Amino acid sequence: MKKRVDSLNRIGRLQSRLHELGRSRLSAIERQQASLGADLKSMFEALESADLAYGAPAKLSVRRIRTLQRRLDALSQEKTRAHEAAKAHALRAKLAEKAAETAAKAYRDERERKELAELIERALARRNASPR
Repeated sequence: MKKRVDSLNRIGRLQSRLHELGRSRLSAIERQQASLGADLKSMFEALESADLAYGAPAKLSVRRIRTLQRRLDALSQEKTRAHEAAKAHALRAKLAEKAAETAAKAYRDERERKELAELIERALARRNASPR
């Protein structure tokens, strides 16, 4: 029983760490999205200026915009997956924590029952051994 409690505690700690890792990954994705969004905005602003509005520079700008948009779309999907994974790890961590608490309580109860049984047996043994 003690091994199970320790095992569940380790699982809970691991899931908590995975949750934190998922949250940091989510933050990194959001930073990348913000950076790409700023790049995309600057490309549109450059296109609006007369410098890149026509000719070969316009084609290159459009190609860059498409690349940025594809990357933003991929990051959006990755963000969704990372968010779901982080939620799943948080849920598993909470479940492992509750299971560990339940197992620890059962272990304490079992120890208390054994101690009580030993006390009763000793009291009965003394009573039977003592002369009347």
